[in-house]
Amino acid sequence: MRVWLHAAVRLLLCFVLVGSIPFGADAADMSSVATLAKPAPAGVAWTASEIAALQRAIRSMLSGPALRGAEVGFVAIDTVRGTPLYARNANREFVPASNFKLLVGSTALRNLGVAFAYVTSVNARNAPVNGTVTGNLYLRGGGDALLSAEDLDDAAASLAAAGIQRVDGAVVADASYFDEQRWGYGWSWDDLPFYYAPVVSALELQDGVVHVFMTPGAVQGSPVVLRVDPASGAYAIDNRLVTGPPGSKDTSEIARPWNEPRTIEFTGSYPIGAKTSGDLAPSVPDPQSFAGDVFLRALQAHGITVMDGSRDGVTPAGAKALWLHNSEPMPQLLADFWYPSDNLMGELLLKQLGVLEGGQPGTDANGILLEQRYLRSIGVDPSSVTISDGSGLSGYDRITPSDLVAILQSDWNAPYRDVVLNALPVSGVRGTLHHAYVGTPAERVLFAKTGSVNHVRTISGFIQTASHGPVTFSLLINQWMGGSEPGGAAALAKLRGALFTKLATQ
Repeated sequence: MRVWLHAAVRLLLCFVLVGSIPFGADAADMSSVATLAKPAPAGVAWTASEIAALQRAIRSMLSGPALRGAEVGFVAIDTVRGTPLYARNANREFVPASNFKLLVGSTALRNLGVAFAYVTSVNARNAPVNGTVTGNLYLRGGGDALLSAEDLDDAAASLAAAGIQRVDGAVVADASYFDEQRWGYGWSWDDLPFYYAPVVSALELQDGVVHVFMTPGAVQGSPVVLRVDPASGAYAIDNRLVTGPPGSKDTSEIARPWNEPRTIEFTGSYPIGAKTSGDLAPSVPDPQSFAGDVFLRALQAHGITVMDGSRDGVTPAGAKALWLHNSEPMPQLLADFWYPSDNLMGELLLKQLGVLEGGQPGTDANGILLEQRYLRSIGVDPSSVTISDGSGLSGYDRITPSDLVAILQSDWNAPYRDVVLNALPVSGVRGTLHHAYVGTPAERVLFAKTGSVNHVRTISGFIQTASHGPVTFSLLINQWMGGSEPGGAAALAKLRGALFTKLATQ
């Protein structure tokens, strides 16, 4: 998802993970899981005349002006019986955007299991003696995107409670569990300063972003005040923001100067009299060092002296664990991944699959091998899928509508079906579909993953019909130019709403 962080667009940040709980998966979202009527194997079989009438209606919808010039692929089948209902460009390869997250999430469920959790640890070569750690203290990352500053504070508090008062060496931040490939192949350089294209590391902190909030200065032309949380010396803030005239547009931008990669640069203006902004959430240039520095500060705040500061490094073999932290288990991880469409979590799952396939360090290449094996196991030819990353942010990714339907059908027929349904956004209820199709027959019956990059709009999942039980579908739209035309986005939303209403009322 590509987002320019101006005032109107910052509303989208309600779907961004910046801590241990995603904005898009609040308590109300999670409580809805228990009461929501999920798609279930029920209903009567489709007759030939019903299918023919449905196909005529769908052909008419997809030939409308909202999709003029676009490449469209759409496949729908009866989930329970497998009956084909509609197919258009079923085997053409499309740019999937975030629909690609269905592949890595489903592969992870199949291979890592529902009990899987990431593990972060604090280690020392030897046990502390008389309150002193001789040598270094190692903070070893295990791929948890949602490790928080509060977690590291808990680690420091635990060590202090155990009587540790001094570390003779340094805090060593260890990201060696995964390889050193920091971005997906095919990611755009322009995206890298933003939350949706974070640096990928085995040692992450708060989803790879730092919280930054703008407050206008007291007079026009004065510097905008930035509140940064948590504080860290692992990056530099270059604040060139100025306070704009009353009622002027928010023209703030985030950049990462190519010749100063550890600098987060803020430019533009923010109007005088405006309220403090929402979280700008720029990506952190070096999450490994960021986590190490924040942990060092937490230790110091709990009265533990660290003699040599913090640095990056590798935990020695045989080091003793002084603190362990497990992430949420897979069912909640998957919800935190799919509800808001979190790119970093997709990349970390891919590398975790790489560990399972080829050992440490986890690599994209080995993760892709395991994904390809999963595809073969569900009857999908891997040659019809081009995998360049785990999130779908890469412009190189390709998959067919039929392949996505096969992935969804595999999940439906697996023992973990409810885990998948509980982790998908739902129309009018949660995640990226929270506000979609409210007040229509499609409300609360559409369980689907959305996707959006430039000129691409995708959605794949399940929809419960009135009489025939659930339908599994994949709608992939490429080369769509409506986003730059007045009313284009509204026209596409109306078309998709009509399509899902048609299916829901069958």
